[in-house]
Amino acid sequence: MFNVIPLTVRSSITRAIRCAVLGSTASLASCGLTDHLDRTTDPQPTRTIVQTADSPIRIYLDTMNELGGGDPARQADLFYEVEREFTRAPTTMSTLRYAVALVTPGHPASKPAEGKRLLETLLATPERMTQEERSLAAVVLREAETRLKLDAENRRLLATLDDRSRSQANSDKRVQAQVDENARLRRALAEAQQKLDAIKEIERSIIERSPTPPGTRDANPSETQSPPPSR
Repeated sequence: MFNVIPLTVRSSITRAIRCAVLGSTASLASCGLTDHLDRTTDPQPTRTIVQTADSPIRIYLDTMNELGGGDPARQADLFYEVEREFTRAPTTMSTLRYAVALVTPGHPASKPAEGKRLLETLLATPERMTQEERSLAAVVLREAETRLKLDAENRRLLATLDDRSRSQANSDKRVQAQVDENARLRRALAEAQQKLDAIKEIERSIIERSPTPPGTRDANPSETQSPPPSR
């Protein structure tokens, strides 16, 4: 389970990817325009290859924007649509769009590890993608790697915190057990003292009820009788 990334972070990631990709697109557009001007003397008709943000990668950027901060119902519908297209026909375009959807944070179906794997597979055969798609895939892959590292670090810190919490809990339990044992010993000592006091009280009561002093209780009977009269 991945932690929810704040909206400001999601916006920063989306802006960074958009800027990186559009920068690459602008460079290609400049090159295309130069080639077009160089061929103006050619009498044959030529095609302008200037690329705009509305052309090759707009669908991927729109997917990221809607999944990253859209309505939950719209997020679910859009991801279902992207996943269905990939499952039905895993073309380069549908695979890249599905990978982008998996990597994009901010929606329940986000799986950056799986998206990273798909992006690596696509970049292993870059000739199947346009320059803009390769740039987008590379930027999104770096963002996915960064996010996975942060998630791993977050899990490590949480595990460390849990270990410390358990250690503290065990320490607290040991302290509480010692306190309980001390209380038990005090109660046992008090009960023993009560029993000893009761025994002493019984002995004192017996002595007070005796008619013969304790020192003469076992004296010889002949010593206490008068001598017989002489004849």
